[in-house]
Amino acid sequence: MSLRQRLLASLGLSFVALWLLVAGLMYLHLEQQVSRTLDQRLAASATMVAGLIARQPERLLASPPSPLLVTPQLEGVACQIRAENGDIILQTSGVDSSLLTRPELGFSTRQVGDSSWRLYTLRQHNHLITTADRMTERDNLTRSIILVMVVPFALALVGGLLVLWWGIQRGLKPLQELDTELNRRQPSNLEPVTLHQPPVELAPIIETLNNLFARVRRAVDREQRFASNAAHEFRTPLTGIKTHLEVARRVTGDRQQHALEQAGIGVARLQRVTDQLLMLARLEQGRDLEEEQSSATTTTIAEALEGLAGRERVEVQGANADCQVAAPATLLAVALRNLLENALKYSEPESPVLLSIERTATTTPAQIRFLVRDQGWTTGASSEPPSPANETGGHGLGLAIVETIASQFHGTLTASRNRWGGMDWVLSLPASTGG
Repeated sequence: MSLRQRLLASLGLSFVALWLLVAGLMYLHLEQQVSRTLDQRLAASATMVAGLIARQPERLLASPPSPLLVTPQLEGVACQIRAENGDIILQTSGVDSSLLTRPELGFSTRQVGDSSWRLYTLRQHNHLITTADRMTERDNLTRSIILVMVVPFALALVGGLLVLWWGIQRGLKPLQELDTELNRRQPSNLEPVTLHQPPVELAPIIETLNNLFARVRRAVDREQRFASNAAHEFRTPLTGIKTHLEVARRVTGDRQQHALEQAGIGVARLQRVTDQLLMLARLEQGRDLEEEQSSATTTTIAEALEGLAGRERVEVQGANADCQVAAPATLLAVALRNLLENALKYSEPESPVLLSIERTATTTPAQIRFLVRDQGWTTGASSEPPSPANETGGHGLGLAIVETIASQFHGTLTASRNRWGGMDWVLSLPASTGG
């Protein structure tokens, strides 16, 4: 069941049930009021007759022995004036004699044949005055009054249900627009969702969807960079291995040994790329995250520099102040090592590479900032690192791993061009609460 149907069913049934309850209460109250009003009219008629007798009693004394029959203008009403000895002085015609025989004082109900009558008897000196209404006439009058009230009541109920349906349709229109907007999108369309004047209640959903689209776009871009980088990283050592093996087949002696050594170097590089791929896969699946979630910068930097080719070119600054980083030491060492290898690879062979560490307290929590700076190339535009506009794309699998580590531990990786023509890579990670 859709949300629209659920709202219509719940609100409509509640609306109908409430109105029917009100209608039932009104019916009971109206029936009592009509009965009370007609009883009061019956009593008023008897009182009026008593008043007339009190003004002219001689008319009753002068009446003939036989009762004077009076024909009423309306059927279903009766009146009788009886002497205290039981003689009928005055009576309406067309009424069964048993109806008004020995009536009780006050109100009473009497059944005569198939008809039920409502009686009221009043004692006036030596006379009993009885007025009567047939219940059928009362019921007809009650039904007529109720019918007059039911018709507008029913129209109001139907109109209310129509207004309720229209209100729900109009109120849920933004949801329908959002559904239409999402259904007509292509899978590759990750642009933010925009609705014309969305309601306040729908704004958080749209914001969440747009944030999700942004994360999916970043994930897709990262996967595309990963595929491109992986292809490039595999193609280079495979091409070198193939070339050196071809050379080894054609030559002998020292040249063959040199070609085989170069092929072995290519195999080692290919193994390094495979290890990087496995590391990235484990990170994407949340593995390697179960160790201690804090590490010291001095220990991590020492582990990152251990056995690093070109270690003599790396200048370390700010490592004396031992800071605690909210990330495992093994993964942080891998991230720093990848940044350093990247800087050493894409800079002049004799130029220095700077690694600096500083703790910034301008944010909450405090951040540990690792800066890796190289001076780039002075010649060979084809070997230059990518421009800052490309962010972290184009430098191989190492930077993809660094990006993944940063995102796993709520950090950031940014790149910018420096004044020497090289790149500044800044890895920021939250400081540990103990550091």
